[in-house]
Amino acid sequence: MGFILWILYGLAAGACASWLLGSSHEWYWNIIIGIVGSVVGGFIAGLLGIKSDNWIGSFIISVVGAVVLLLLFNFLA
Repeated sequence: MGFILWILYGLAAGACASWLLGSSHEWYWNIIIGIVGSVVGGFIAGLLGIKSDNWIGSFIISVVGAVVLLLLFNFLA
């Protein structure tokens, strides 16, 4: 069940990041960017000493990570 939730969480974070930046990638790129962005967001939050104890904070961190990753992706593409 955890793997399915990761995919759904990644899809939501990637979709929010794509919507915020106005990019139009395929749905599978949203999942990939969202999942990897969640890891990036968690790493950045850990470096800054930011901790989240609830799902809303974790989702915001995931979206921020996905936005950073999507900006990097768009810059390199």
